[in-house]
Amino acid sequence: MRTFLTILTGATFLTGCASITQGTSQTLIFNIEPKEARCVVTRDGDGQLGVVSQSQNTLQVSKDKDDIVVNCRAEGYKTFALKIASSATGAGVAGAVFIDLGIVDLMTGAMWKYPEQHNISLEKQ
Repeated sequence: MRTFLTILTGATFLTGCASITQGTSQTLIFNIEPKEARCVVTRDGDGQLGVVSQSQNTLQVSKDKDDIVVNCRAEGYKTFALKIASSATGAGVAGAVFIDLGIVDLMTGAMWKYPEQHNISLEKQ
């Protein structure tokens, strides 16, 4: 019985640690129209994270509390800007409450997560 309780307690602590269960990076997916559009992805403090387009529509980013900004351009279309806000994950909050006050998850960025899917459609001028 004691072994069972030890395993149960250990499992509870590990599931609350976002650094272990959810990682410190994630992939963002962009559906972009028109096909000529090119979008530069930036974040305060990190500068440019990458460039996405219809043909290269995924980007691996580190998790962070700071918002990501996507600026898109295409000839004959209005420029478009999208702000992607991060939010705290359940595992990150659980780690903050039950394990280490969230210190590890805050330091690694694992406490945060961005929405994964983004639709971008530029308007013609």
